[in-house]
Amino acid sequence: MTELKLFFDGKCVVCFREVEHYVKLDSKKLIRPIDIASDNFRASDYGLEDSAVNLHMHAIDQDGTVHIGVDSFIAIWRRIPRYQFLIPLFENRLLRPAINVGYDVFAHYIRPILPKRKCNTDSCPL
Repeated sequence: MTELKLFFDGKCVVCFREVEHYVKLDSKKLIRPIDIASDNFRASDYGLEDSAVNLHMHAIDQDGTVHIGVDSFIAIWRRIPRYQFLIPLFENRLLRPAINVGYDVFAHYIRPILPKRKCNTDSCPL
């Protein structure tokens, strides 16, 4: 399995805690979290667009494949044995449309109103 660059909003409380959880379980150190809330972050440095990366979670594997939204979670779970049982559920062609809608509702309407972490620096490190 290869390294995965995982783009997350370090100021979002829920996003931060979830990525922190995955990083703790990543015994092979395959997940490299990148905080998009950092003043130094530029989406274009990774071939991404700011508007897209600020709406949906993105991940890029070592092959250069960009995983967006639900596919980002699947890419994470492939690297963490504890969560691999979820992959067939989330890849199921009958369930996937509902899962995508649920993720889009979270991304568009819930995440923007979640509490923000208060950080003393230009980013909110893990």
